[in-house]
Amino acid sequence: MAKYLIRCTVPYNLVENFQKALENIAQSIMVFEDVDSPPSDAMDENGFPIASLFQVDMLCDDTEVAFCKAQAEATAALLGLELEATTEEVEDTNWLLACHQDQPEVRVHPFVIHSSYSKAVVKPGEITLKIDAATAFGSGEHPTTHGCLKLFVALAKKHQFKSVLDMGCGSGVLSIACKKLQPTVTVTAVDIEAEAVRRTHLNTTLNACAHNYNVVCSVGFQNPQTHGHYDLCFANILANPLMRLAPEMNRFIKPGGYVIASGLLDKQAQLVIRAYLACGFVVDSKISITGWQSIVFRRI
Repeated sequence: MAKYLIRCTVPYNLVENFQKALENIAQSIMVFEDVDSPPSDAMDENGFPIASLFQVDMLCDDTEVAFCKAQAEATAALLGLELEATTEEVEDTNWLLACHQDQPEVRVHPFVIHSSYSKAVVKPGEITLKIDAATAFGSGEHPTTHGCLKLFVALAKKHQFKSVLDMGCGSGVLSIACKKLQPTVTVTAVDIEAEAVRRTHLNTTLNACAHNYNVVCSVGFQNPQTHGHYDLCFANILANPLMRLAPEMNRFIKPGGYVIASGLLDKQAQLVIRAYLACGFVVDSKISITGWQSIVFRRI
């Protein structure tokens, strides 16, 4: 049976009510901030602008398309929103297995990232990372991951880290790379998604680095298990969450410690930099890869 995505673009001020009205209609519903849309008049709790538009995706079977689309349009009408819902067929397949098998081999020296379903050809001095990303972000191929790994390797040449935080760990690829390069580090990996937490657990086992590696489900630092004192933090998330977390990064990153921040476009870099400068950090280094920025902040 074919699967379909019904896609709707919804203003920020209506997205919560729109999503709630459709939660029990489709098989699943996903909401994404449109980072390219103009900022709305609303601000988050730290005073940063929230995007004016969000994308709402509904997943359904082919027999449910007409019903789900009609419900989306009816909900929009009740909210006073002019909505044109688009429909896109997606392949009905074993997504988990397909993701594993299609996952490309990625090389960011000295790391070779591949799935457990493939065997990498490793040269002397290279370090293999078996990462089954599948249902969690982080196969290693995105430019933000490349940027984070390159910046980390440069830092690791000068510093032996002790306590590492991976905020928004996804598949765990960044902190697992850290653990493989510096095995004595203690890692706390954090993600908002329970599936990412499960996937990271599995990947630490695949890479024999589960010792002193704690994985926590948390929205930012809300879970007390995240309240450590870290000398390095990976934060490959998005520009707005990065800015919202800046004050808490100041609280939990040791003086002289580092935050490797990524997940932001070049055009968003100055906003993120200003947020961290205001919270006691300086820019140590940065890199841009195909329009995506990765930045090392050092806490002063």
